[in-house]
Amino acid sequence: MSRLSRALEGLRQRRYPGEFRIDPPRWPSPSETSTPQPAAPPADHLPDSALADIATNLWRGRRKLAQNGDGSRARRHLQAVFEQLDEAGVVIKDHDGTLYDPGLTLEVVAYEERSVPKATVVETVRPSVYRNGRCIQIGQVIVAQPGEGQTP
Repeated sequence: MSRLSRALEGLRQRRYPGEFRIDPPRWPSPSETSTPQPAAPPADHLPDSALADIATNLWRGRRKLAQNGDGSRARRHLQAVFEQLDEAGVVIKDHDGTLYDPGLTLEVVAYEERSVPKATVVETVRPSVYRNGRCIQIGQVIVAQPGEGQTP
């Protein structure tokens, strides 16, 4: 734009009250018009299915260490990983020993008859995994039910 055209544009804008005046257009500089680089995904971006698999395998490793009773160093390292997952908003829920209600978001793999007063989860096959309060993996459990001679 030449100086004269800018001056005429400024005079034209002065005909109107200040609240109705339009600012002059701002054209981007040549450096701003270069093709934008695609943004890299955030470092904490991990698909829900992959995160659920990682959490499940870590959970299984912790259960194996608890059963075998050895590996105190490995247990410390594993506990550190669980703390980091917790800080990242990932919760792994084990359902062993909880009372079973058909309204729970659980997949029952099998039912067993046992001498229990109420339906109870006796074994978690796969834990429930939550990411920031959202369920990304539904737990799989084995449920014990009262036998036929017992009252439910």
